[in-house]
Amino acid sequence: SPLPNLGLIIIDQEENETYKNDRNPRFHTVKVAEILCKLTAVNLVIGSITPRVETYYQALKNNYILKKPFSKMAKPLNTIVNMNSERQILSLPLQKEIDQQLSQKQKILLVFNRKGEGQNLSCSDCKWIYLCSQCSLPLIPQSQEAVCFHCEKSFKIPEKCPQCRNAHLKPFGLGTKRLEKFIHDFWPQAKTLRIEQGQKINPHSNSWDIAITTSYGLKFNFPSIGLVAIIDADQGLNFPDFRTAEKNFQIFFKFLKIGERGIIQTHLPESHFISALSQMNYEKFFLEELSVRQKYSFPPFSQLIRLLIKNTDQAVAEKESQSIFSSLNKRYGREKLLEFLGPSPTFFKKQRGKFIWQIIIKIKSHQNQKLSDELKKYLQEIGRDIIIDVDPVSLL
Repeated sequence: SPLPNLGLIIIDQEENETYKNDRNPRFHTVKVAEILCKLTAVNLVIGSITPRVETYYQALKNNYILKKPFSKMAKPLNTIVNMNSERQILSLPLQKEIDQQLSQKQKILLVFNRKGEGQNLSCSDCKWIYLCSQCSLPLIPQSQEAVCFHCEKSFKIPEKCPQCRNAHLKPFGLGTKRLEKFIHDFWPQAKTLRIEQGQKINPHSNSWDIAITTSYGLKFNFPSIGLVAIIDADQGLNFPDFRTAEKNFQIFFKFLKIGERGIIQTHLPESHFISALSQMNYEKFFLEELSVRQKYSFPPFSQLIRLLIKNTDQAVAEKESQSIFSSLNKRYGREKLLEFLGPSPTFFKKQRGKFIWQIIIKIKSHQNQKLSDELKKYLQEIGRDIIIDVDPVSLL
């Protein structure tokens, strides 16, 4: 923005992924702000209670002046529940705590980041799974339809299984809507509210006792909350992306700050992630995460460039990615400062009818300007159909 007499730039919640543009040009707002501040000699303030690992690392290296609140806010009392010895999605300690909170007329927030009736719609006879025709991902069953939240398309639920023709299609797994039914069974007198994208809701009202929310709930300011429960703290930790732990920590940390008490249900009670989360200790999480990133040479100890190759024909996408990978290895294979990962299908292998393959370039040092310039020139010449994402926020 060509602002006259610019004096200060402030970026709040700098860890928010929406600051990274997901279409060309794929800039990151924080990086643009840093460059603009250097060009105009103005100050930049970036705020966060759970900053990105790269940002906090830069602050510790004195590239930012680190400011922390003078008075430490009271932390909620959090309890870890080991789900390995529990038989229901709502553990006995959580059930007892909900009983107590309801008796004290306190509001309860249950965090479960999976929408719908379940994880997928399947046939109980032949195990057929209803997949999105555009993305090949399991469709999430809703009341009247099945939805792909990846490409945002809806599909009619078939009356019979297309594979074995039996009428035994039903939701498998657990989603927010099915969780709401459990809540009704356990506490029929409690007024419930589901907070997720697409729902017409008002979390600010006092007309509810128990709210079930996805990460979408962080968009709202809640009234006084007695209890916040993370239903499945391990749910998003198994994705093959080095930022997975960081993203989940940021989400759960913010939710736990809302309540006076917190319960974290997990199958990994001994993990450093759960320990730091229960203590609301960002620094502890950061230091452990930093050691993992350094061991495997991920940002902030390297820079990543993600090449995405898309095609409606999977064989063509694979062949093109193999060709680019071979070319990179032939030209830069002896460079110790560069590492190439791939080529491989992305975790979400298909989107909007196109198969996606990726190559990850790791730049382990910014010292060699000649190498950086050569690589930049090479990437500019590999073709307009290849998506080049510098500093990607996701590798999925």
